[in-house]
Amino acid sequence: MSMVALEGLRPWILQRLTAVYLLLYVFYVAVYWLFFNSFTYNHWLQWLSDDSNQILLSLFYLSMLIHSWVGIRDVLLDYIKPFLLKLLLLFGVALFLIGSGFWLIKILMMVKA
Repeated sequence: MSMVALEGLRPWILQRLTAVYLLLYVFYVAVYWLFFNSFTYNHWLQWLSDDSNQILLSLFYLSMLIHSWVGIRDVLLDYIKPFLLKLLLLFGVALFLIGSGFWLIKILMMVKA
């Protein structure tokens, strides 16, 4: 297999793996909330302040960011032809996704406080 053929394999695998984790996490949260149908703010805050749930949520968000990046990057690379526009859009998406990651870190730190 040539190196050119492998260039698309890594993003393809990343997107499939992240999609599986996203699905498993959504299933976990749905089952949890079906059995504990208390939707109060305090219960939600208590659930979110648990370390294991914070780790699972962080992995979910990281998977979502990676999944989004791979998908949007592929669309922009395939369909945007002007190089400068493509570069600016990729930079904007990367900046937005990185900012979203920092936003989650801030939220999780506020929950622990």
